[in-house]
Amino acid sequence: MFGTNTIGSAFSLTKILGGISKGLTIANQVIPLYQQAKPMIQNARKVMSVLKEFNKPSNSVTNKTTVEVTPKEKTEPTKVQSSNSPVFFQ
Repeated sequence: MFGTNTIGSAFSLTKILGGISKGLTIANQVIPLYQQAKPMIQNARKVMSVLKEFNKPSNSVTNKTTVEVTPKEKTEPTKVQSSNSPVFFQ
């Protein structure tokens, strides 16, 4: 049970190389996925920060401003005398 055969069988070169091979296979699959998802994650962070800015209450007072509208003065139409000559300015 406790001997050199147990230690030698636990750390064989084929098992170590097999584990390294599996790790590299997983890394080769995960790294491209991470590189593709990285810009989306960074943009999502930026979008969240922009949305937080929109949700902040503004420091300015939001009172409704009233605008007084004054009626225009009534102008009476000018009477144009009929003549045969053209009128350029009135």
